[in-house]
Amino acid sequence: MKRLSIGMMFAAVGMSAAVALLMLFLAGVVGLAPVSAICLFIAAVMTWVPVREESGTLFAFIKYALVSALSILICPSPYAYLYVLLFGHFGIAYYFLRRRVADDLLRWLLLLLYCNVMIAIGLALAQYVFSYDVQTFIPDMPIWMIILLTEAGLIVFVVVYHFCCDLFDTHIRKAILPRR
Repeated sequence: MKRLSIGMMFAAVGMSAAVALLMLFLAGVVGLAPVSAICLFIAAVMTWVPVREESGTLFAFIKYALVSALSILICPSPYAYLYVLLFGHFGIAYYFLRRRVADDLLRWLLLLLYCNVMIAIGLALAQYVFSYDVQTFIPDMPIWMIILLTEAGLIVFVVVYHFCCDLFDTHIRKAILPRR
């Protein structure tokens, strides 16, 4: 496959950053949790647009830093912080593990471990740095059930993310990023 020009790469980064920022803004404005979760997911999938190209990891980091800074400045909401802590750079970690780890089960377990570590860091930051009462975020149910629900949600997230990335690679990529 032919390589994209530097101008096309910046266009891809700008397009994916604009869509991600729009989705984060929409997630912060809409009060419905399912719609906000879908918007956050679409913002996370936008990292896959530049990361798949040659030297795309650098452009994906640029996009992540740009969207993270702008989302916290323009629309500071819990969804912007979730994007900064986990969902914004998940695509880069996913691409790295997809290229380096051949065993599917090991790759999925490493992705889940990565997500769990980022969630733990986020909860620690919320509790100790931003002085949020984390107990208000946790529903009133046994801790084992919270862990199982969190892991099930992460598994669903990784499976749907994998499906969307494959869909992008096979059908959408050629249409929005033409090679000359």
